[in-house]
Amino acid sequence: MRTDDNDRVVRRAVRALALAPAALVVLSAAPVLAAPPEQWPAPEPVSTLQTLLVLVGIPVTLFVVISLLVYVPSMARGQKYTPGLAWRSENEWFGGPRGGVEAADQKDAKALEGVAAGTDRGGSSARW
Repeated sequence: MRTDDNDRVVRRAVRALALAPAALVVLSAAPVLAAPPEQWPAPEPVSTLQTLLVLVGIPVTLFVVISLLVYVPSMARGQKYTPGLAWRSENEWFGGPRGGVEAADQKDAKALEGVAAGTDRGGSSARW
């Protein structure tokens, strides 16, 4: 076989392997098309309004409730920063000491860096 033939065989094998999961999903969904047993009673008809309420109303209601739960606390506090003006609130240090900037002044530099005295643990050295 030539190199082109080998490439063609490999490409076909990769395509078949890529399409195999899709074929498995389609084949595994075949039982969905089966008819219900004859012993089961016929389901009551459902109105269009009831279907819309269940399929659209419930998700929209959940979206609105979650959105309100997220935005109402920040709306109640009011806007603290106006773009173009200087920041007038307390400074924030994410990941810093719990006491804030004042607590950082009271600690030594090694404790803030997370390095214990006399050891070289942590950081990018990959020794924990």
